[in-house]
Amino acid sequence: MDPQDKAVSAPARFLLGRSGLDPTKPLVIVNPRAGGGLSEARWAKLVGAITDGLGPFDSAFTTASGHAVMLAHEAAAGGQRLIVALGGDGTVSEVANGILAAGAGATTELGIIPRGTGGDFRRMLQLPGGLAEAARNVREKPAHAIDAGRVAYTAHDGTPALRYFVNVASFGFSSAVASKANASSKRLGGKVAFLGATVRTLASYDNTDVWLAVDGGPRQRRRVLMAAVGNGRYFGGGMKICPAATLDGGHLDLVVIGDFSRMDVLTKVGRLYSGSHLSLEQVHNQTITRLDATPVEPDAIVPLELDGETPGRLPATFEVVPGALRVRF
Repeated sequence: MDPQDKAVSAPARFLLGRSGLDPTKPLVIVNPRAGGGLSEARWAKLVGAITDGLGPFDSAFTTASGHAVMLAHEAAAGGQRLIVALGGDGTVSEVANGILAAGAGATTELGIIPRGTGGDFRRMLQLPGGLAEAARNVREKPAHAIDAGRVAYTAHDGTPALRYFVNVASFGFSSAVASKANASSKRLGGKVAFLGATVRTLASYDNTDVWLAVDGGPRQRRRVLMAAVGNGRYFGGGMKICPAATLDGGHLDLVVIGDFSRMDVLTKVGRLYSGSHLSLEQVHNQTITRLDATPVEPDAIVPLELDGETPGRLPATFEVVPGALRVRF
């Protein structure tokens, strides 16, 4: 292997905490694992295109899941004016979480240069796919205030946790599919990965009984395949799960898919891509500002998915945070 083609070294690119970091210059947080991986040689080829569009910038590379949250939090708390996420939906979500956790949603703007296989949030924002064009988009477009979702949930170890999402949160079957898709190769794209994971998950997944309470109202018992809470419209590599969702309406879009059989899933999954599933009898849709979701059986494990990641399980409370974040698009 050519020495110049070795994996990107995070310490060499880690600029936070150095006196030379300019808060007026964009900070690009890079996920080197997105889009098939990023070597030193590949990064050198990308820098020119990004600089052409964005102008001079600083960069910091992530080394593990959750690292982008810490990088963005530190930068936003230090007064960084623009933080750019270079990666897929997971990287965008982590950077947004870091900004919001630092209490800097009104002062630190988020830019996005897509590089990955999912692109569901990119699809919602209608962002360009080319690096130079996406970088130019970040530099030239004004920032828009968008809502975010905030979820208080149960982590895998049973402890309480809090996290934000900018696109879609869900629980049940969709979370089990996301876990399998994330563990698989996505060389053929996000859509293929999620469809394959859907078929594999069907073999062992059983629908679950949950208590759902909307906007502080009485809880109702529902047997569900899954439920999605959308700030954005797309998840799972292009499925239009929440067709009525808006990013700045001050509310979230709830879609509950009821007691689907395995055959229902196989024959009707195509309707998720067009958004026509809302007309199905077992599908419920409404606008909400808060959802409390709890398993009927206390020991039941109902997995949770937030912006494509699977950090825990129910019980969980989903709430909208209006105008939480300023995004350039």
